[in-house]
Amino acid sequence: MIAPPEHPAFANFSEVIPLSGFSGATVALLRTSSGNPFVRKAANSLAANAGITAQSARQEWLRATIGDVASVPRVLDKSEAQGLRFYDMEFAPARDAINYLSTATFEQVAMFSDRIEQLMRALASASPRAPAIPPSRATLAAKLEQISERSGGTHAEELTTLHEALLLMDEITRPELPTASHGDLTFENILVGRRGDLCLIDPIESPFDHYWFDWSKLFQECEGHWHVHRGRKIATSVTWWLRDRWMKAAASQSPLYPARHYFFLGLTFARILPYAHSEADSAFVARRVASFGRAAIDTIRSQR
Repeated sequence: MIAPPEHPAFANFSEVIPLSGFSGATVALLRTSSGNPFVRKAANSLAANAGITAQSARQEWLRATIGDVASVPRVLDKSEAQGLRFYDMEFAPARDAINYLSTATFEQVAMFSDRIEQLMRALASASPRAPAIPPSRATLAAKLEQISERSGGTHAEELTTLHEALLLMDEITRPELPTASHGDLTFENILVGRRGDLCLIDPIESPFDHYWFDWSKLFQECEGHWHVHRGRKIATSVTWWLRDRWMKAAASQSPLYPARHYFFLGLTFARILPYAHSEADSAFVARRVASFGRAAIDTIRSQR
């Protein structure tokens, strides 16, 4: 990653506060001469320009789609610096869900869960951003191949478990229709305001358009404990309470989801592999891919 002060999109700002992430872009909190803070997200290479353009468009679409149940920062400007594209967005003065849940009372945890479930119902009933990618095994197989290539082919053994689970599926979703989705609904991308209101940041495209990818990102946190590996903690009693409640909610939305849960959870971790910053990140994610891949195989076989 290019350090913000050295990146041309951040060169004329005296106050640049880098924000962390696994997106491959440079993100920082900036302040204008009038004192108004905003967030800038910039491509690190010419090859990443298309992704920055697509993400800003997706953020605007998501803001219009779920405005009644959660907010999404407004895109303020789009431009480029020395050929590298960037976009600016509103700064949301809120804590991310990890920070919030680490100190929340039970009533606050329950309210957070209620709002997430309301969000998931809204996504499941909303149309995807056109043109939509419909669910299919071919699309998922292609995604696994892309992950393998982008991670240098170093995790073929772990990814094989997901390939095997995919071959065992007679269908992906029921019904096989695309829906709206955030695409990267981790706890770090969910901000919680003073009154418990939700603000979603950093939406990305999924392998295909379906709200199950958002469930899998939530389970990546409360079952896969991604935030713990990142050095942040939430009481296990909280995460497992959320895991149990959300599994019931997901199954209520679609009775097929529990049979697909571990496949999507394994795929969610696999999607991190090309962006792993260190050997420790890569090893942790690979272990999760392998374990959830094996669980997916066992679950699917037990349902046949």
